[in-house]
Amino acid sequence: MATTRDLEIVAAGHTCLDLIPAFLIDGKVDKMTDVLVPGKMINMGECVVVGGGPVTNAGVSIRRLGIKTELIGKIGDDDFGKQILQWYEEHEGHFQGIRTVKGESTSYTIAICIPGIDRFYLHHCGANDTFGYDDVDFGLVGRSKLMLFGYPPWMARLYANKGRELTEILKKTKELGTTTALDMSWPPVDLDWRAILEDWVPLSDIMVPSAEELFYFLHKDEFLEKKARLGPKESPLDQITVKEIASLGADLLKMGAAIAMVKCGHRGLYVRTAGKARLQKMGAAGCADLDNWAERELWFPVYQEERFVGALGSGDSAIAGFLSAFVRNHSIESCLRYANAAGSMNVTVPDGLTWNKGFDDLTRRIQAGWKTKDLQIDEPGWKKEREFWVGPENRGKWES
Repeated sequence: MATTRDLEIVAAGHTCLDLIPAFLIDGKVDKMTDVLVPGKMINMGECVVVGGGPVTNAGVSIRRLGIKTELIGKIGDDDFGKQILQWYEEHEGHFQGIRTVKGESTSYTIAICIPGIDRFYLHHCGANDTFGYDDVDFGLVGRSKLMLFGYPPWMARLYANKGRELTEILKKTKELGTTTALDMSWPPVDLDWRAILEDWVPLSDIMVPSAEELFYFLHKDEFLEKKARLGPKESPLDQITVKEIASLGADLLKMGAAIAMVKCGHRGLYVRTAGKARLQKMGAAGCADLDNWAERELWFPVYQEERFVGALGSGDSAIAGFLSAFVRNHSIESCLRYANAAGSMNVTVPDGLTWNKGFDDLTRRIQAGWKTKDLQIDEPGWKKEREFWVGPENRGKWES
């Protein structure tokens, strides 16, 4: 086990180059085909080209929030790979854990963000599909208090053989005494994801998936039924009830997670935590106050954003805000505030990074009385307390 932890967080997993073309459209569009018309030349604005994926969007965001952070990822030796490295060097500095592999292609994402239309992506996994145990610099992991791993469902080698490769990575990380956090993503392939999660979740101290992804992984048939009933411009998230989201959080704790933070998009964040015995086993980045963190069930609405540009990377930013406060030993309530503050700032810009003016900026906004959007929960046992909705399973003490 490493004796010196000179890093606080290492962000590992899916790494890519993001290309975000700007649509020059006034107002909102009803249908995508009103804009993307075959044979039509579409006048576009400037294309933002930045490092992307959760390794960049979450990892670099965490670094910009003042946390000592390293990145672990895999890219090819092609032009896109060189662009990612150049972007890192110019904007953030050198990262030791980004591995360049000769002959492999670099992952990229073209984000299509049309005003009024839910965003969608054109994505190439590239070198992420061959990322495995041998690509992880466990020297960096052992020097870190916490490892965040992002988007394994878009990394073929990790989910093959019932997810065995990531299971070994998480096992080694826990052996090093490093706390683990796992972020999921929408899967490109149809597998028994519940069975895979049953191996991954017990090795993950903090789970930070979205509600839609988690519902699909754990209750696929019910999810598909909901999706079939969607109305115009509805998303699956609109069909998932508070009771169902609370059940998902409970499922993650039963599987072995210590903290389950479920991202609910415009509806905010749901969090459910285990008892003290499980929290005490989290590793180097433990909870500062077990009485405050143990047996909590809270829902925190999103903050009112200044303007809405796009949601690319907003989930990664929310994770960055949460973990940046967590390793600073904040209360659970404070961690949720910083998570939603980061996510709400993210939607004001086209990419996942330029919103970030540092931890002090988020602190100033929160302490200035930043208002949250209206949220109503009518489920039995839920009540509004302070700025939070409190669930029936909430037992721990409030922050002082």
